[in-house]
Amino acid sequence: MPYELKSVEREKLYLSIVDQILEGVRSGGFVPGSPLPPERVLASQLSVSRASLREAIRVLEHAGVLEVRTGSGTYVSADAPSKGATLRTHAALAGEHSPLDILVARRAVEPMASRHAAMHRHSTDLRTLHRAFEEHARMEQSGEDPEEPDLAFHLAIATASHNPVLVTLLQCLADIMRQGTWRDLRRQQLRHPGRGKDYVDQHDRILIAIEDGNADAADAAMIAHMDAIEAGVLAEV
Repeated sequence: MPYELKSVEREKLYLSIVDQILEGVRSGGFVPGSPLPPERVLASQLSVSRASLREAIRVLEHAGVLEVRTGSGTYVSADAPSKGATLRTHAALAGEHSPLDILVARRAVEPMASRHAAMHRHSTDLRTLHRAFEEHARMEQSGEDPEEPDLAFHLAIATASHNPVLVTLLQCLADIMRQGTWRDLRRQQLRHPGRGKDYVDQHDRILIAIEDGNADAADAAMIAHMDAIEAGVLAEV
């Protein structure tokens, strides 16, 4: 029987190159502002092809870890050791959006959606918000994954704003938040005792402000919620 060759798992090679360069940055082996060794030297040290190395460098450049200067070489960026750069790198490897980039977008949209929900909500909107809130609270307390009612609560806020553009933007963000990188980080956060309840309590403050028609309080409560989510994300890196 002829020997059957198996395809090489290119993704694992690619990931290994990226991880080794990141580890070099984290350990201080590659100092911010300094050049990497020439491509041929680096490829030889890693025992990889120059084509594989170039692909890994492209990912790290996109993530802000490296800076390629034409005619000069590849340099470690000033932001390379940051948690944000690490998150962007791992998200890029998965072909997904960085959780921190998601949070930037959420900060740009959700406080305004909350403000307008407080100004324009109808009684039917409040009933929908209460249902989503109560289901989120129930699932969190029972130890179930509350992701969908959590997203439903945020989408209901956008709907209560009666601004169809805000609704479209939140629907797009909700789809992105169903990607693996965001979901994995979120689940890691919820393993910490009390974290899930904290998020439920933050939703409660947002809901009360919207129900009271207090636009400033709704805006501030959503910003505080985003602050808590971002702190939780960074703590997992």
